[in-house]
Amino acid sequence: MMLGSFVSAVSLRRCFYLSSMVFILSTLMAMMIIVKLTPLESTKCNSANADETTARIEWSSAIPIGSIAHNRYSDNNGSLFINSQLNSNNESQREYRDDKFSDIRINTNKNNMQIKVPDLSWKMRNKVLPLLSQKNAKDFDVNYHVHIFYYPWYRSLSYDGYWKHWNHNYIPNWKKNDKKVYPVGTHQPPADIGTNFYPSLGCYSSNDPQVIDLHMKQLKETGVGVLVVSWIPPNLPDSTDSLMADLLDAAHRYSLKIAPHIEPYPGRNPINLIDHIKYLFERYASHPALHRVKKPKTGVLLPMIYIYDSYLFPPSAWWELLSERGNLTLRRTEFDAVYIGLLVDSQHRSQIKKSHFDGFYTYFAVNGFSYGSTWKNWKDLNKFANDNDLLFIPSVGPGYIDTQVRPWNAENIRYRRHGQYYEVAWKSAMNSGANIVSITSFNEWHEGTQIEPAKPVSNKDFTYLDYEPEGPNFYLNLTKWWIQQFSYKTFNSN
Repeated sequence: MMLGSFVSAVSLRRCFYLSSMVFILSTLMAMMIIVKLTPLESTKCNSANADETTARIEWSSAIPIGSIAHNRYSDNNGSLFINSQLNSNNESQREYRDDKFSDIRINTNKNNMQIKVPDLSWKMRNKVLPLLSQKNAKDFDVNYHVHIFYYPWYRSLSYDGYWKHWNHNYIPNWKKNDKKVYPVGTHQPPADIGTNFYPSLGCYSSNDPQVIDLHMKQLKETGVGVLVVSWIPPNLPDSTDSLMADLLDAAHRYSLKIAPHIEPYPGRNPINLIDHIKYLFERYASHPALHRVKKPKTGVLLPMIYIYDSYLFPPSAWWELLSERGNLTLRRTEFDAVYIGLLVDSQHRSQIKKSHFDGFYTYFAVNGFSYGSTWKNWKDLNKFANDNDLLFIPSVGPGYIDTQVRPWNAENIRYRRHGQYYEVAWKSAMNSGANIVSITSFNEWHEGTQIEPAKPVSNKDFTYLDYEPEGPNFYLNLTKWWIQQFSYKTFNSN
């Protein structure tokens, strides 16, 4: 009897152990299946773009030497790009590196602790991925507190009869003690272009009405409200003025607005700048798509104008234009506007104030590159702006790489990490308390800051970066999601 009970107990215990082992093994197998299937999510969500396969084109490696330059990359900016080192071609084409997260650290609100991007973006990723399926994406109103830098300077051989900007030249190294040998000459489209990514539209022309309309449609769908359009006056090299009327008309069709972004064109000074500002007002001030905003303090509704490299003028010169007591003042005239200056270094804060700007932006999409572009400084900059009745407009970007025009500038590369870098930039901007956010950029392809769709392309000499495996529209969708979050936060805070 006792022996039978003992045998029964042993049998029951053995069954329990066997059942436990089966449960554990089945759980482990289920987890392995989930892990294996997870990477397929982006492919599933990107089924709409399944026909966009990698284009492998065998182009000639012969690159004739020539020269085309643009003022944006002149020596005026040269001092900003220093201590650069060039990686090998294969090294520079790695869009994601597990061993380098120092460029995407931010400070949290609690205990000022630093966290890495994957910790922050894990929850975001599960919410963003469904947006890649267009049938799940819902339209919503544009947000005029979200601005994006837009460049209408591209020209194509097929549309214009000549290339422009796609054939950008390699810029010489400004660091004289760097003895490395770098590429020289001019890029030769369409195989070889002055950008590390390749546009889905190919080497398009900014003059093409179909391109303009598509760009406006894409931006409308993201929720961006304002295009900050690069502007150079007429009769100057690389002038973009001839496109302003068409861009304004197209923007108006999609309920978008445009703010001019005055570039540092050759010979720009306070005197001719006044003339060119007057020209802008006389030609475009009556257009309904010209962006207007309430001026800090007074609340008067005025056009908004960004001025790139504003620090090249001393505060005393700006004071003459922007102070009501200045001898050349634009204030309280028909040419008054909300003038936004560029803040790069920390001392530019006092210069912005002395100059009587209405606000400032940071532009560069490189965390740590300048004081203004460093995410951890944005809360202090927003506080400074609030204390002095100024607008603070931080500039977020998906990444940065310009080694196809500045091959010696590898130090300033900021890898996209499949959207993680962009996410932290947005989170930092929202945490700063800023009421307006700008995006660098829609299509600044030379510096690799674009959110415009890109596609996989390679030839025997070079492999362009892309947005795979998420697909060409990934950064448009990611932008849409973050604009939604920004809009909800702004609405709830008001």
